[in-house]
Amino acid sequence: MRLAPLIGPDLQDAIAIGPDAVREAVSEFHPEDIAELLEDLSAKEAVLLVRALPTETAADVVERLSPQRQVLVFNAIDTGRAVELLSEMDPDDRVDLLQELEEDDAKALLSALERREPEAAEEVRELVRYEPETAGGLMTTEFASLPPDTKVWEAMDAARQLGREELAEMLYYIYVCQPSGELLGVVSLRDLILSDPGQSLSEIMIANVFSVKTSDDQEKVAHEIARYDLAALPVVDDHGRMLGVVTVDDVVDVVIEEATEDAQMMGGVVPLEDSYFQTGWAEFVWKRGSWLVLLFVAQLLTATVIQKNKAILDATVELVLFIPLIIASGGNAGSQSSTLVIRAMAVGELKPSDWGKVLGRELLIGLSLGIALGLIGFVRGWFAGETVEPLAMATAIGTSILAIVTLSTMIGSLLPLLIRRVGLDPAVSSTPFIASVVDVLGLIVYFAVAQVILHTFFGV
Repeated sequence: MRLAPLIGPDLQDAIAIGPDAVREAVSEFHPEDIAELLEDLSAKEAVLLVRALPTETAADVVERLSPQRQVLVFNAIDTGRAVELLSEMDPDDRVDLLQELEEDDAKALLSALERREPEAAEEVRELVRYEPETAGGLMTTEFASLPPDTKVWEAMDAARQLGREELAEMLYYIYVCQPSGELLGVVSLRDLILSDPGQSLSEIMIANVFSVKTSDDQEKVAHEIARYDLAALPVVDDHGRMLGVVTVDDVVDVVIEEATEDAQMMGGVVPLEDSYFQTGWAEFVWKRGSWLVLLFVAQLLTATVIQKNKAILDATVELVLFIPLIIASGGNAGSQSSTLVIRAMAVGELKPSDWGKVLGRELLIGLSLGIALGLIGFVRGWFAGETVEPLAMATAIGTSILAIVTLSTMIGSLLPLLIRRVGLDPAVSSTPFIASVVDVLGLIVYFAVAQVILHTFFGV
């Protein structure tokens, strides 16, 4: 349930009274709830709220705002307050925010940050080198690492110190590294608590550490964290030196982003950069219209196919009755297969090299579905024959449906694998795209099968 309709009026009154009233009004709320409230306030009220909050709380709230609101707030507050907030933010969130600002504004803030917090500014320059949708772009450089000869009791003291000074974004793990930075192992906080205080970290660490490279795609990072049930995943360079960690909260954002992008592409829409209400009319028309025009042109081929087969339609007018059924059967079967294969690739259940197994499996499934639907079509075709013998019409319809459903199922399953093989996102083989392809092929198959059966076997 959204809090804005319930709390918004009281918060607006508090903003009108002054900073003390604002701090009291939101003192018991989580930063996520405050961020939700702030999204629904006017631009002026949002800025006043951020100015009134304690710096640490305000930074937590800003981290949770949409990019558009972050830019709005930072463009309205003074440089001193902006630097205060930046210095309290996590390194990865700090970089994301600066990348959303205009280049000149970002440079000015980074220069001001360097004068106040040189280390924070250096972290920004280090992280900004990586592409946003890679492990390097997601990682934070705030993590707990200790040398292998550290005793357990010393590690506990170090963890307490790191926690008090907020020098690590999360303290679920202590990473064991050489002085040169090479990652050797990992110790969970649970194992640290349960171990003998006199033991060294090298004795209790897990040496087989799952890690990713800075250039690895964010989808791979999300898959690895989900696969191994981790709270964080270390990021290393080509020499095995640890550079940072990607935490599970960042991965949740990635999963939502990737799922949204795939859903939009599978719906025949170029992925949107912003949310639904923050996307402008022109962008909607372009990103939806580009696909619709492409699909419209593809669908024009169905008119060409029908025109080429006008003679058989004139001779057997009943065939026209089943064109929508043929198109729908092929499109539905192909879309089902495409959706299942795309999802299986997204979660790592199959890869393009599995095309042989997929082909065999979908061929069997397609034949089974085709027989079931074909029998229903056979019955309906029997009662449609007026100028044509019922058996001839029923056989033509039933056989066509069997062939079309089988063919569409195989195309729908193999096309995403082919697209992934050439390095593109398989989600582009969306439901509308698959439907358009199999519509044309379905009609070609339909008329070919009908002509063979009606003319060759029944002399129609």
